[in-house]
Amino acid sequence: MAKRIILGKPAGEDYGLYVSKTGADVVNASNVLTSSTNLMFDSRVGVGALDLKYHGQGLLGVPGNNLATATDLDTSDTFATITHSLGFVPFVIVQWCLQSDLSSGVATKMYQATADFNTDSTRFFGGGGQSTTSQRLARAGVSYTVNSSTLIIRNNMIGELFISKSGSSETGRSYVGGEGIAYAFLIFDLEGG
Repeated sequence: MAKRIILGKPAGEDYGLYVSKTGADVVNASNVLTSSTNLMFDSRVGVGALDLKYHGQGLLGVPGNNLATATDLDTSDTFATITHSLGFVPFVIVQWCLQSDLSSGVATKMYQATADFNTDSTRFFGGGGQSTTSQRLARAGVSYTVNSSTLIIRNNMIGELFISKSGSSETGRSYVGGEGIAYAFLIFDLEGG
């Protein structure tokens, strides 16, 4: 019967949890860990025994297409293109933080990549039936797309735009600027979809 699980420190390795595939011992007689191809789970990887093909990190600046002048809220001119050329759409993990969340180059918090788009509209009615409208448009977060050859990570931290109208006439506009972000990604040799 194979010895398939070790929780501890095999010779020459870090402490962790290791589980071998059926029929394979997790370590040999010298307490040396089996090859990674014989492992079903390897806590060093963090996501089971998935074969990590590419990883990296980077910074994306403040998008220049800010809401104060933007006509198309679905665009961001700050993005990174990572070429993987795997020939299939791989499983990826993308996380991000604000550049202000970095301390000595290390993220103090991380967020999942999403595309958050918020549009709020509030209407107030004044005397004489004249309506006053206050509208808030915002774009935030980080989104990504992946295909059979590239991963594109896009900074959507464009900012917030506040528009005030009296009747049909615009009476005021104020803008709170966007922010730069830091991102990290993992691309696995596994079809994602």
